[in-house]
Amino acid sequence: MDQLQTRGLPTCCPCLFYDDVDAAVRFLADAFGLEERFANRGADGRRVHSQVGRDGGVVMLGFARSPDAVRPTSTPSRLGSLHSSVYLFVPDVDVHCAHARRHGAEVVLEPADMPWGDRLYCAVDPEGQFWAFATPLSPARASESGH
Repeated sequence: MDQLQTRGLPTCCPCLFYDDVDAAVRFLADAFGLEERFANRGADGRRVHSQVGRDGGVVMLGFARSPDAVRPTSTPSRLGSLHSSVYLFVPDVDVHCAHARRHGAEVVLEPADMPWGDRLYCAVDPEGQFWAFATPLSPARASESGH
């Protein structure tokens, strides 16, 4: 194939599984500012697949108990362990963190300057998915903090 056809999607899209995709879409929009770009609904009207994102990035959301899943799927809250993370860049990590916290996100790492040159915070959503949000530090600020 000469040109990859991706229907406007990036060539790499993480997919996270949720027990309640509808609730996940609402939370990710309210707490993290992601916008829904696509939804596929089952016969009962509930989402079984969704695509959310910001700017050019997309995260796919799947139903963890889908009967047509290739392999059994679960959520971190049911597994009791973390198995993945999504790393998103935002304009201002501190503002984003405060907003997410007000909307129910569990902040597990407060905003901090990282040695690789990003200011980062981490949060967990209601189903246990791990999200990292970062803002690149300016070169002057990175050098001031020893990074």
